[in-house]
Amino acid sequence: MTGKMWIMTVLGLVIGAGSHFGALAHSQDLPIEEEPVIKPPSEDRPLKEARLDTERFELGPYAGIYAPDGFGASGVFGLRLTYHVTEDIAFEGSYAISKVDQTAFRQLTGRSLLVSDDLWYWSVGVSYDLFPGQVFLTRKRTLYSAIYLVAGLGQVNMDDRNHFSMDVGTGYKLFVTDWLSVRPDFRLHMFETDVTGEKKLTYNLEGTIALALFF
Repeated sequence: MTGKMWIMTVLGLVIGAGSHFGALAHSQDLPIEEEPVIKPPSEDRPLKEARLDTERFELGPYAGIYAPDGFGASGVFGLRLTYHVTEDIAFEGSYAISKVDQTAFRQLTGRSLLVSDDLWYWSVGVSYDLFPGQVFLTRKRTLYSAIYLVAGLGQVNMDDRNHFSMDVGTGYKLFVTDWLSVRPDFRLHMFETDVTGEKKLTYNLEGTIALALFF
């Protein structure tokens, strides 16, 4: 092969390589459209939300467990009336009856510590919806809900004597319909008593479930 043919061959290779790399660089600059493997649904699904009545009052019964400090737990039954000042703030009043379980004390000492087993209380307070939200039952059905805090003042009648009381607690509201809600509720009732001979502050636990009707 002559020198002229070598030169022509080398030039051809250089030109070919340059064209190849230029086309490759140009192709990398162009956007590449790729079809997604899984396409999300494009149709709009209507979401059905529970609408709430505009009434400000709600009334309903509640039931659960009341455990006086130092005694066994007993059932408690009550009625609660609530007035909604705003969407998140409400005033409420409660009245309930229960029993003081003295079984353990009677078995230990052979006698009763209290004159009467009957216990009742009333309380007025304020609640605040701390975490309002929604519960998604299905893809097309939601219910309103809220986690709330509550605090109140009142009176507890225990051992046939009245005691000034304070109560604090928290609960969860679930609006089943636009006029009915379900409320699991946990509260701590505090009052001073001297049933054991020494005056002290007692802490009494209460756990209830309430139904509330709006009107």
